[in-house]
Amino acid sequence: MVVGDLRLSTLVLKEAVEPSKYARFIIGFAEAIRSLASDRGGWFDKFTGDGFIAFWLHGSDSRVSLQEVARFCQTVLPAADTLIANLRRNSRNFPVGVGLALGADSGPCELVRVGGALTLVGSPIVGATRMVASAGAKRTIVNVQLGEALQSREPDLADEGIRVVRTEVKTQEYPEGQEAFELIFSQSPHQPVPAN
Repeated sequence: MVVGDLRLSTLVLKEAVEPSKYARFIIGFAEAIRSLASDRGGWFDKFTGDGFIAFWLHGSDSRVSLQEVARFCQTVLPAADTLIANLRRNSRNFPVGVGLALGADSGPCELVRVGGALTLVGSPIVGATRMVASAGAKRTIVNVQLGEALQSREPDLADEGIRVVRTEVKTQEYPEGQEAFELIFSQSPHQPVPAN
């Protein structure tokens, strides 16, 4: 599960020269995320105005690997750079610190009907949301379980420019610090990034 949040998007909207262009850029970004998740074997769950939730099924009977989550994160950050460049061109004043933050976690979830709509529930939603809240712009933070699983596959990921580094983050639940991992991308993915 990956949760993304576009940092300072409310201020960017407030400074937009043409709010309709802001909306078009955001809609194009949401569609790019949907496509990128699908290309990586995942599902786009929802877009929340300035963020998204995407998820993957994995396990012994699935062909989707945890590495696809890391590859998705690597691919989505350049798509966010395209969005930010478009937003900057449509801005009166552009705040420092705008960028996409990503948080990821793994584990069992359930698909349930809430208020007439299907939605995912489970601790990975909470974990991924906690990680994205602790991540700054252009950072990808993952919980320990997913981080250790990815670190065990790091030799395969290193060839693609993905490193998995143990770190510590401060969260509301753990203000003194919580162990986590950061995904660091040293090269762009081979997959082309959709333009907005």
